[in-house]
Amino acid sequence: MISHLPPSRLRRLPHTLTPLHRESWDSYVSRLAKANRISHLVLHEHINDRHRVHPAPLPLLDAISHLSGHPRDRLLKALPDLRTSDLVRGLPAACQLLDDGWHVQAVCTLCLAAKGVFTQARHWVPKDTRLCLRHGRWTDTYHTQFDVSLLPEIIQAQRDHRRLVREHGWQTVAIAMRQAAGWCWRWWDSRRFHKERDRRLKLLIPPGGGTYREDPRLVASSYPDIIALTGLLASPKLRNLPFTGRDRDFHLFISEVRARAAPGYRYEAAGVADPLARWIEEERYYRTLPNHPFPMPNEPRTHNPDTLEDLTRRLNAILAPESDSQRQCVSCGTRLKDASPRMRFCSTVCRSRNWRRQQRQRALRDASSSTKQAECPVCGTTWMVGSDRRRDARYCSHRCREAAFRQRKAVEDD
Repeated sequence: MISHLPPSRLRRLPHTLTPLHRESWDSYVSRLAKANRISHLVLHEHINDRHRVHPAPLPLLDAISHLSGHPRDRLLKALPDLRTSDLVRGLPAACQLLDDGWHVQAVCTLCLAAKGVFTQARHWVPKDTRLCLRHGRWTDTYHTQFDVSLLPEIIQAQRDHRRLVREHGWQTVAIAMRQAAGWCWRWWDSRRFHKERDRRLKLLIPPGGGTYREDPRLVASSYPDIIALTGLLASPKLRNLPFTGRDRDFHLFISEVRARAAPGYRYEAAGVADPLARWIEEERYYRTLPNHPFPMPNEPRTHNPDTLEDLTRRLNAILAPESDSQRQCVSCGTRLKDASPRMRFCSTVCRSRNWRRQQRQRALRDASSSTKQAECPVCGTTWMVGSDRRRDARYCSHRCREAAFRQRKAVEDD
């Protein structure tokens, strides 16, 4: 009688390692190979060989379990890319499948040294992770890491990035960050608004060193400005300011752009190649599409065009003589019924409001043509006279006005 032998299994390696939290499985296998002084390519080929076990190949999770000596549950909790929909049923709620909001990044070398690991490793982190907040090291590269603790604005930008993801979701922040990066790099390529970025870059690059477009130090120095603009574009309320039809909201949006990443920016003097001016024109069209304001990153912007009958009907409505029921007030949009064809406003209030709006626009055009600047005597902030603030403004904010008042009172009391 012939007895069936059990299928052969992989033998355990002499030296085993504990997997790191959220480590990728290829990083763990590479560390295992290095600890046992074998080539990681040979070990990967041995694991992926479909004919290494008779009569059927061994699954990847079981193969790593037999090589390392760790049970399957421990590996599933530590190595998230080994999880499947069937294997996560018995795991805690925190051990779920990975989605598109995660990516592989190098582990901070100082964090590894604190755990007694002195080899390079990679783990799964959210896409909003750029640096290690504990040690202040930039880790958004394959292996190159450097210290950014001398620049606290970069560390604060990482905290702001995570806050934006919690508030608006990583898809919305990804789209807004791509748009903000496009603005900043076009400005910097034209040598505009680059002083703060160059200041940070000088602290990161050693004396005599050069840089290139994909240099991680250049990316880190531009990170605070990009995140500041991302917060402006990710917020639905702030993003909608240029399209409300009110001049006050539009100038508020421009002042936010100046305060965040482009000091001294003037929309009136911007040309057709300016990224902000082009974005406003394109956004006006995108807001007519059904999947606006934020489609998914992999979803194209699509819309259903009008049929020929709809276009004909709309064209006839435009070319037809205006009836009293179709005419509207120029100021508030209220329909004008039983009114004279020469009537443009529904009331004297709307006529006065329209006159004041025209006066403000004329004043802003006159202010934009001049280059006179004013400086706050308290904090030294500069602004364009008549454009950002009133012509007779002496202080940049109410806080500086109160500080000057307290200084005068202190002098009088003495």
